[in-house]
Parts: sequence; structure tokens; C-alpha cells
Amino acid sequence: MIKRYIKKIAIALSTMLCLSTSITAFAARGGEYPSGEILSFGVDLTDAQEAQLRKYFEAPDSVEATYVDNEVAIKQLGLDPNDFSNFTGGWYSSAYVKLVSKENGVNVKSNNLTLVTDDMLANALITSGILNAEVIASAPFAVTGESALAGILAGAEKIMGGELKTENKQAAAEEIEVSLDLADEVGQTEATAMINEIKTAVIKEKPDNEDQIAKVVSEVTEKYGVEISENMKARVVTLMSDINDLDIDYSQVKDTLNKAADKFKEDMSALGKYLEDTGFFEKLWNWIKDFVSSIFGQGEN
Repeated sequence: MIKRYIKKIAIALSTMLCLSTSITAFAARGGEYPSGEILSFGVDLTDAQEAQLRKYFEAPDSVEATYVDNEVAIKQLGLDPNDFSNFTGGWYSSAYVKLVSKENGVNVKSNNLTLVTDDMLANALITSGILNAEVIASAPFAVTGESALAGILAGAEKIMGGELKTENKQAAAEEIEVSLDLADEVGQTEATAMINEIKTAVIKEKPDNEDQIAKVVSEVTEKYGVEISENMKARVVTLMSDINDLDIDYSQVKDTLNKAADKFKEDMSALGKYLEDTGFFEKLWNWIKDFVSSIFGQGEN
């Protein structure tokens, strides 16, 4: 009897290992939009500043440019047009946006952005629906970078020849704001890694309510060994509830999210912080234990 059960386990294990190798080869259906490149400039740049950024980006002269002003920012970020504090700083953040072929993930490099990090922008772009892109963001002098997302999204839509969903873009903008405030409590690397991990779990599991989302937030917070305020936890739950409502197809975004997770794991390791690996092999071992337990628990029929 035991030999027969061992054989069953071996067959199941072999099948699962084959499936695991096919996962990496499977091309996600997301990100199926035209490849291309574009420059996005803040409308308040002088001609000299724009020329300076063109040189920094090393973009060919033939690359088209688009410009971000109040109207574009309102459309892309969902800003309140009656809140004048949104428009007092001017538009200087600029970007060189490339939409690339599938399975590349989202990679962002920035310069002169003092608050918004590369990873925060990359996380937000994934939420917006951009799954494969190379982005360089910069400004002629130090800026917070909170308006950079507007230009990147506007440029991406120009390449696509269509518009990303408004609710996705608004959630992306909200994600940056929450990430910035979370970073004040736990650090930038931890904040972006936690947001990505919580978002991945929410998109994959599709919780039924905010209580379930709060449980995910608590589990990830504990995993990272940090404490966050109740107000911060509530804001993360609200953000993730909004993302959950977007009904993002996990199969379309999992490759991009996993690439981001791998980078965050490296970033955490660079800080001397190592997280418990809850990847494929741990889940496989748990499955085997459950499988064996169910067999011997039932006995022979």
C-alpha cells in the first residue's frame, strides 16, 4: 500500500515540477500594446531646459514629444481642478518613455526627483496597466517628482493610440501618495516592497471585503518586521480596496509583479534584511504534506 501511495506522490510531484517550468515560459497576455517611444516634457520648461533634458535622455531627434500642463495632469492623475495647491509648483518633471516587448517588466530610472522613487513610479505604472516599459524620468533641477507620473502616463497613451482606464490611473496616483507616507514610517525600500507584495496578494486572491484585505496588510507588515500606525494601515487598506475593485486579471500581471518582487528582494538584501521565502518550493512542500496526510487519514476503501 505504501509503495502505491509513494508512486502517486512521485507522479504528482513530477507533474507539478513540469508546471513550474512552464510558468516561466508562459507569456502574459497583458501589455499587448504597440511598442514605441516618446518624450514627455513639463510645459513650464524653458527651451534651454528642454534641450538640456533631451541631451540627458539621449533620445534621437526623431522622437516625438508631448507636454504636460494643468489639463493633462487633471486628466492623468484625477486632480481636483479647484484645488489650486495642485498647480502652484509648475510642470518641470519630464520623461523618456519606451513601451517595449512583452516579459521585460517595468524599469524606471530617475534623476533630480527628491521624494518619489524609481520603484514607486514602477509600482504605480503596473497598477495603471503598463506592464512592460523602460522609463527615464528627470527634471532640470531638484523636484519632488509627484507630477512625473502624469507625463509618463500621457506619453504611454500617445504611443498606444488610446487611453488607459481612468480608475486605474487614479489608483496609481493614490498608490504613490500612500507609498510616500508609508515610507515616512518604515523606509522607502520597505514601503515599495510591501505595497507590491500586498497588491500582488490582493490581485491574486481577490478578497471579499476590507477585513480580509486588512489581514493581508497585517501579515505583510509582520513579515517585514515593521510597525505602522493605525491610520497608515487604514490608508493602505483603502488603497488596496480600490485596486481590488479594478478587477485586474492576475494572469496578465503576475510576471511583471514577480519581476518587481525579485528586485525588491535584492534591495532588501542589500540593506541586510532577509525575508522568509514563501515561494514555489515552500508551497510545493506544504502541498505534499497535505497530500500525504489526506491519503493516510482516509485509509483503504
